[in-house]
Amino acid sequence: MANHGPVYGLDAELARKNAAKLDPALVEEARSYLASKTGCDVAGDLFEALKDGVVLCTLANKIQPGSVKKINKMKMPFMQMENISAYLDACRAFGLKTSDLFQTVDLFEAKNKVAVVQNVLALKRLKN
Repeated sequence: MANHGPVYGLDAELARKNAAKLDPALVEEARSYLASKTGCDVAGDLFEALKDGVVLCTLANKIQPGSVKKINKMKMPFMQMENISAYLDACRAFGLKTSDLFQTVDLFEAKNKVAVVQNVLALKRLKN
């Protein structure tokens, strides 16, 4: 995650509000869905497990084989962000609404964890 230093003022207030919205029960539901659907280990910090995009791309390919053509396994940041972007493209192709998507930085830099959880659960509702 990029280190942008301490957050002050309105940004700090928004970060606190966003953190308060993160429901641990929903995080656990998303974790269970990802683990059961992909067979990947998502123990520990869910967002660290998803950060490289591999689990998400695997999920997309389990839902519809070939929906993500190439999953980058390298640990270079731009490759990881490419995986997240490919997953989001697959979500659009599955018919997920724009409001159910997140931005790559929401996950990669942990800017909006709530949006990431909502996306996984929206995909679960759509494709289960």
